[in-house]
Amino acid sequence: MSRFSKAAFLAALLLVAVPTFATAQAQGDTPVEPGQTFTARVVEVTDGDTFGVRRSIGEQVTIRLHGVDAPESAQSYGQAATRAARRYVGSKNVRVAVEEIGRYGRAVARVEVQGGDLGAMLIRDGLAWHYREYAPNETGYRRLQRQARNAKRGLWSQSNPVPPWAWRDRTSGPGETSAEDRDCSDFDTQPEAQRFFKRHQPGDPHNLDGDGDGEACESLPGG
Repeated sequence: MSRFSKAAFLAALLLVAVPTFATAQAQGDTPVEPGQTFTARVVEVTDGDTFGVRRSIGEQVTIRLHGVDAPESAQSYGQAATRAARRYVGSKNVRVAVEEIGRYGRAVARVEVQGGDLGAMLIRDGLAWHYREYAPNETGYRRLQRQARNAKRGLWSQSNPVPPWAWRDRTSGPGETSAEDRDCSDFDTQPEAQRFFKRHQPGDPHNLDGDGDGEACESLPGG
């Protein structure tokens, strides 16, 4: 191959490589990391504590609110929590502060909109719980929950509201014919899987404890 032909061949490779890299960036291959903050636009509100956001570089990221657990969609006030989240952040620009990365790359993060903390707003409205097991130091969330409970706002107007984590366990409890087989991918954290595992003892009917040491789904966050 002549020197000219080699130069032309290399130039062609560069032309192919550049758009491929750009395409990868546009498809969201750049990961987010704990400690990272960025601005993004909310493009999807899945429920009261889970959102899809799109960054300015084109990457779409799934966000799970840090320290907050909203009622599940099938629970009382679950739909109300989703509607409130849409009202607060739907199609709006937000600031995201990533605390950790969960399974499937979901970012556990704080979300700020127009200077306000979304988690605090939902807890204040009585539409979410302070998830103390994973955010014990969030004393502000704890105070807002106490105020909402005392004022009987939102879900606290019920005589005995069930926390979402307890509801998730109950809907898959022993003796319930509607309970489906579970694996580790069905849980967000190891403690959540561990509670489910203990509820189904003796034995391990869902095969969550692969090495038989009594600890379920040890690869999940919090394990």
